[in-house]
Formats: sequence, C-alpha cells, structure tokens
Amino acid sequence: MAKSDKIEIQERVTTVAMDMILKFGLKGLNMVELARECGLAKATLYKIIGSKEDLIREIALEIFKVNIVAVLDPIMRQDDPVIATNQFLDNYFNYAIESQKILIDQIYKEYPLIEKDVETNYDEMIVNIHHRFVSWQNSKLIRSDIEVDYFLESLEALNEFYIRSDYSKEEIIRRLRAVFITAFRGIGIPL
Repeated sequence: MAKSDKIEIQERVTTVAMDMILKFGLKGLNMVELARECGLAKATLYKIIGSKEDLIREIALEIFKVNIVAVLDPIMRQDDPVIATNQFLDNYFNYAIESQKILIDQIYKEYPLIEKDVETNYDEMIVNIHHRFVSWQNSKLIRSDIEVDYFLESLEALNEFYIRSDYSKEEIIRRLRAVFITAFRGIGIPL
C-alpha cells in the first residue's frame, strides 16, 4: 500500500469515526461497524489506527482543530475587536457547543490522558489569543485597565461550567451568549 493511500484511508477512518461519535456518542463507536463502513477488515483497521484510544485521541484533536481553533480564528485574523468578537460569537454558538460536550462529557471521562493532549494544543493557542487582546489594548481598542489573563480565564471558566452543566444545548447557548456579551462589553467592545 502506497503511503498516500494509507494517509487517505486513515483520514477516511477518522472522518467516519468522528461522524459516528457526533451522531451516537462515544459509546456508539463500534470498531466492527467502523471497519465495515470504511470497507476494511477489522484487523486491517487496527493496523491503520493502532488502538481504539489512538483513534479517539486523533478524533479529539480533530474535533479541537475543526471546532475550537476555527471558532477562535476570527480573533486572530480580524484587527477590529467588534468584528472579531461578533464572528467569534456566531461561530461559537453555531458550532462549538456540541463538540465540546462530546469532548468533556464523553471522551475526557473515558480517556483522561487525551484531555491533557488537547489542553496542550489549547494552551498554545491561548498564548496567541492573549497576545491579540494585548495588541488591542495597546492600540486603545479595548480597555487598558483589564488584566487580559483574568479575562480569558473567566471566559474559560464560564464556558466549562455551562458545558459541564445539565442544561439543554439551547439553554447553554442562551446563558453563555448573555455572559460572554456582558464580559466583552465590560472590556470595551460595544456589541
């Protein structure tokens, strides 16, 4: 098997497995069904993915990349904090809630070491977000009297609290939208 074929098959397996998890939850990821969906023998599937935990780690990192990184992208790309924040909020509430619930409520509970892998990637990204907010402060686009670290930590804490809650997805979105808008207004971004 050519290296490009193996990469293509690995990507297909990851995509199909991620779709299964998003539709049916972590418990719905059946390796026999995954092999069948991908047109592979179960033994071939394991040769490609390694272990089930390796596959789950790959899926968790992919969920992180597709959802969390993409959601925060406007903050990194937009110079105007109002435009960046509005785009962030639209992306966040449209895409990131469900995937975070799967990561936190299912994957991290079953595979706690995977959480550390994802957090390492998240911590690297937050450094860049921090720099962006500081640049906005230096440009006098947001209040200069706030501590950016504390602001970002408070958003993370609010996010985690509501994602881990038993509220419905709609209620989580409603509550997070209200507190995030209040927080962003508090640092001087008129929303």
